[in-house]
Amino acid sequence: MIVFDCVVLHERRTRLVCLERADGAVRWDVPLGSWPRGIVLAGDRVLVLPQAPDLLSCIDLRTGASLWSAPTPRWTGNLAVHSGTVVTGGWRGYTPMTGLDLADGGVRWTTPSAVTSVRTLAWGGGVLTGSGDEAVLLDPVDGSDLARWRLPGPLAGPDAKAFVPVGAERVVAVCEGSSLVTLGIGEDEPARLGSYDPFGAVGHVHGAVWMLRSGRGLLAVDPADGTALWSVEADRKMVTDPLPYVDALLVGDANGGLRKVGPDGRTVEGCSLPGRRLDALAAAGDGGLFFAAKGTFGCFALAP
Repeated sequence: MIVFDCVVLHERRTRLVCLERADGAVRWDVPLGSWPRGIVLAGDRVLVLPQAPDLLSCIDLRTGASLWSAPTPRWTGNLAVHSGTVVTGGWRGYTPMTGLDLADGGVRWTTPSAVTSVRTLAWGGGVLTGSGDEAVLLDPVDGSDLARWRLPGPLAGPDAKAFVPVGAERVVAVCEGSSLVTLGIGEDEPARLGSYDPFGAVGHVHGAVWMLRSGRGLLAVDPADGTALWSVEADRKMVTDPLPYVDALLVGDANGGLRKVGPDGRTVEGCSLPGRRLDALAAAGDGGLFFAAKGTFGCFALAP
């Protein structure tokens, strides 16, 4: 997770680390528990929800100091922050959903019993949740419904990304059967975009909704009507999240290859990171790029 002057990473299974953006120097390094189910940056605070112990922690981004912690029911998952409220719970139907005050961790509201929710998203003036064939926008202040939509099919499973924002008032929902629908603020009926080949990841870039097809190719569609805009073929595993790069896209593969792809999906230029196997790429915000690989995190810049 990247802010203007630092980067926050989970590493070594049980540590949360903040690195200086300029040179990668360690600003702070604190224990967080094992394998977090959620990490969210909220202004100058970092919220962390580990698998164990059963504790939600709020950490000062500048110093790494603990600001507060709150006990959570066992198997608590999902984490979103909106309007000064931290919303947790609903993962796989194990626990209630709860809203806590971002300032001090005090409980603002909780559902009377366990609920089921896909991965939540702070969006549209609230927190978007859902399960089965319903999507619900919650008011983070008191947990009441701001909007509710009936979907044409059940949402994807609890561990997959279920919602992709495509604007301030529209979102794409991922449903079972590799199908996509859109819903919007003030609209009663979601619109079906279409069903596609099975995909393992989905996102939004340069006005298109992209899908990573079985790790070996990309398909981008128009979020307005679901028509195909471009596709990228690959003979090796690709890195998720293609990045906007000037007027094109930057696409990486696990062997360290990088391609600049034009708006028609064709490769314009290519290069590689010698000796690097890529797990992830992210924009550094100043024209540079961060990369993650096994045991390695770094930054590089591209030149013509």
